[in-house]
Amino acid sequence: MLEDYHDEILSCTGCGFCKKSYYAYNFVQKESDYPKGKIMIAYGLLTGELNEDENVVKSLQKCSLCKRCEEDCPSLIKIADVIKAARYSLKMLLPPHQNLLKNFNEKNNIFGDENFEKDGGKIAFFMGCLTNREMKDVVISLFDKLGLNVSIVGGCCGYPIHKIGRETNEKMKEGLREKNFDRIVMACPNGMIALREFNPIHISQFILSLGIKESKKDKNYIYHDSAFLGRYFGIYEEPRQVIKKFGNLVEFSENRSKARQCGGEIEFKLAFPDEAGEMAEYLAREAKKTGATIVTASPHCYSHLKEFADVIDIVQLIEENIA
Repeated sequence: MLEDYHDEILSCTGCGFCKKSYYAYNFVQKESDYPKGKIMIAYGLLTGELNEDENVVKSLQKCSLCKRCEEDCPSLIKIADVIKAARYSLKMLLPPHQNLLKNFNEKNNIFGDENFEKDGGKIAFFMGCLTNREMKDVVISLFDKLGLNVSIVGGCCGYPIHKIGRETNEKMKEGLREKNFDRIVMACPNGMIALREFNPIHISQFILSLGIKESKKDKNYIYHDSAFLGRYFGIYEEPRQVIKKFGNLVEFSENRSKARQCGGEIEFKLAFPDEAGEMAEYLAREAKKTGATIVTASPHCYSHLKEFADVIDIVQLIEENIA
């Protein structure tokens, strides 16, 4: 897989523009902490000039694949794709990632939790691991309030496993093909990427398609763009439109395609908790200055940011504000 990115890797001029968004953090202390350094490591693995060891593995895994650095790359290098491809060439896994893979293989859930499922109509909501853990009851209540008999599909999409450089089985996709749902709704952008072939839509898009009435209160919300919903799918406006139905929208100084990663991608957070914490604290400080509650549109972001700030997920926001 890494061979496919030979020309992409050679396109890196070493200019260092990819470092710009990292200067706000203290954890970046050596070249391999920056995207530029990871491209160099990928080149070394590709040419055989570099041997795999624990430091190489840590350097390549210490990246959330959020693509923020690509916004500043003048050569338009697909940095996240190169890093992900390099991970597939690795034989070693970090201990937290070994545990994720074990849980996935044994329970079809990266946490080892029991997966909630419910038979219903031809519209399906894909629960996923983190939504299942963080807001299962909220999801059930939301669809009850909407009067919709949706099917709830449990289990892990497998994308966190792909991000650490391992393949997954196709059982989830086979099951979805057999059931042939008319529409699949998701709250997790990871799941949307893994199951892209089924044309899933985000919960914010689904809610807007229902034409729900406004229930606006004088409360300020600051929206955190999920990297995977935004930079991977270009979904920026729909969550904002939902927020405006229920309150006042405030923006981070860096938003939409320039938004910062919160550190909440589960495989990144488990392996590098200090770095993930520093990313979250950066966003929490800015949000606190505005006096607004952070709204997330990814359970990965919500699960992480709630440890540092006043946060509500968009699923919770919707459920709380509709009759």
